[in-house]
Amino acid sequence: MEIDKDEIYWEQIARANWLQLRDKSLAYFHKCALARRRANTISKLVMDDGKEIDEGIEIMETASLFFQDLFKSKGVANPCKVLEGIEETISHVENEVLLSPFQEEEIQTALKGMGPIKAPGSDGFPALFFQRYWHIVGNDVIDYCLGILNDKKEIETFSRTYIVLIPKVQKPTKLVNFRPISLCTVIYKVVAKTIASRLQDVMDRCIDSVQIAFVPGRLILDNKRIGKRGFMAVKLDMSKTYDRVEWDFIEEVMLKIGFAREWVDLIMRCVTTVSYAVNINGRRGSLFHPTRGLRQGDPLSPFLFLIYSEGLSSLMRTTKRKGLVRGTRASRQGPEISHLLFADDCVLFGEATSTGQQF
Repeated sequence: MEIDKDEIYWEQIARANWLQLRDKSLAYFHKCALARRRANTISKLVMDDGKEIDEGIEIMETASLFFQDLFKSKGVANPCKVLEGIEETISHVENEVLLSPFQEEEIQTALKGMGPIKAPGSDGFPALFFQRYWHIVGNDVIDYCLGILNDKKEIETFSRTYIVLIPKVQKPTKLVNFRPISLCTVIYKVVAKTIASRLQDVMDRCIDSVQIAFVPGRLILDNKRIGKRGFMAVKLDMSKTYDRVEWDFIEEVMLKIGFAREWVDLIMRCVTTVSYAVNINGRRGSLFHPTRGLRQGDPLSPFLFLIYSEGLSSLMRTTKRKGLVRGTRASRQGPEISHLLFADDCVLFGEATSTGQQF
């Protein structure tokens, strides 16, 4: 029994696939855990001026200041122009369905759909704990989550989130070379996943057809297009797009699309009540409160980012309608395509002329 407990513990720490590797020994999982720790340890940072930082506390303070600035709102230039081309697509009936009282079954479905040993949040509990001991904690979890969803109960306590840094390149030394992943609590993820499940049902109605990520019924192959002589394609590399999402703007986009005020308020409670603490090398910085950004690791974030990106699609539709830009066609009778999106990857199409390039 003790050996089984040790194996389960080290399997969780190692983040190895238990179903595929459960016949491995305890030493295997221990080795995986040590390898992960070495790979994720940040031994030094190099600042923009070339200064090197290798003290643990100084690394933590530098990272905290970096993310406090990254998650600080800078505003949106001329939002009215961006919102101009967004149409109301959510009907009154759809809003009624979205706002109908949440049920126990939705909470249970959300929890069952979570990976059991995904990294835990600030409370230290993985989903496995709630799934294994549902007969003990289930009623309390359901009551609390339904209180948040139906009765506006406070969510701030469970919105406290640790930021861990995942390297994007080999041996990174600059903070821009790390991807910040948010470790949300299970209670928060249950609430967010329950909301996301309802939101997913109307995504096809409110997201432009050029965007195919995370929208049910759309495939990446749908965005396969044939190039045409005389036209150009430009791929945009958008840096830290989730982290720069402006809260006020995404709220305005949701209202313009036609979501009910009460539904928007519920989503914005999830977004704006977050507080962060950076977790580096086992050290945690002080909590701070951001004013922009979406959590990578939040079940709601992929859908909210698609709604946010409707701003770009709106601008492209408006400019195309005014004749300021021309797209390309996959066939003679096919629709004119000015841009394609897959989450935060964007490809723009236009005429290979000086005018098209300037746009």
